[in-house]
Amino acid sequence: MKNKKGTSIARIEASRKNALQSTGPKTLQGKSVVKWNAVKHGLLSKEVVIQAGDGKESRAEFRNLLAQLRDDIQPNGIFEEILVEKIAVCYWRLRRVVRCEIGEIRRDLDTASFKEIFGRLDQVRFEKQFLGLDDSRHNLEKNSLGLHYLLGVLEDVREGVEETGHLSEESMKQLVKNFGGEENGLTQWCFVFSKMATEGPKEAKQDPEHYGDTPTPEQCKGMILKLIDDEKEKMEGLKEMVKEKEELETEAKIFSLALPSKESMDKILRYETTIERQFYRAMSQLERLQRQRKGETLPPPITVEISSEK
Repeated sequence: MKNKKGTSIARIEASRKNALQSTGPKTLQGKSVVKWNAVKHGLLSKEVVIQAGDGKESRAEFRNLLAQLRDDIQPNGIFEEILVEKIAVCYWRLRRVVRCEIGEIRRDLDTASFKEIFGRLDQVRFEKQFLGLDDSRHNLEKNSLGLHYLLGVLEDVREGVEETGHLSEESMKQLVKNFGGEENGLTQWCFVFSKMATEGPKEAKQDPEHYGDTPTPEQCKGMILKLIDDEKEKMEGLKEMVKEKEELETEAKIFSLALPSKESMDKILRYETTIERQFYRAMSQLERLQRQRKGETLPPPITVEISSEK
């Protein structure tokens, strides 16, 4: 015989007998898994775990934490359940404090090198606006990027001399602007040999006795190139020294950022202190409840009120 849905009476009876034989898990592990099935997570548990976005957290991990605390503390009654849940929530929030601290440190550390480089680059841009002043040239020589710029100027001037055999008007302006026009300096001697390269042969033809020892244009070109090469060699050596100094300064800066800024640290410590106070208060309340449940006589809790009034 079958019912309206087509299931036989015999099959229904067999299902009932099987259900009566099922008494749930028999092993300790199985019982541990299902012992809290009837316990519903409270509002704190539902709200504390971030469920979306880049900071998403694992709800399963929180539930595992809560289950482990229950197994360890063995709460009895809804009030003890609430306190255990509160302890789990406090611990979960304390984990965020550590992540926040790491994030604050990483935010500064990950950009420290770039900030140092861009800072030096900004200094070069600033000093280039005042290159007519000696201080600006000296400041560029204290900066590896500034020295890189000056070496580039020398290389451009050198290429021009290689091509024409003397200084062009633009090259002369660049030397004066970037290296000054001091007596017996690079610019002055390059100018002297450049003038000799272009005007010396004409004067020599008019007065051969006076200009008999005048170097040839090719010799003048060689002297200009040597002056520039000597200056480049000196600056390249200086650049290596300055670069090494900057690397040490950057390394020291990175070491100094191993802790969050004072403002961030104050915020983290205030938050951490508040959570720890809640954590230990919940632990204390839970301990009193469990001891009272066991029949122990406990003194009333001591309440201390702190006032800022004098």
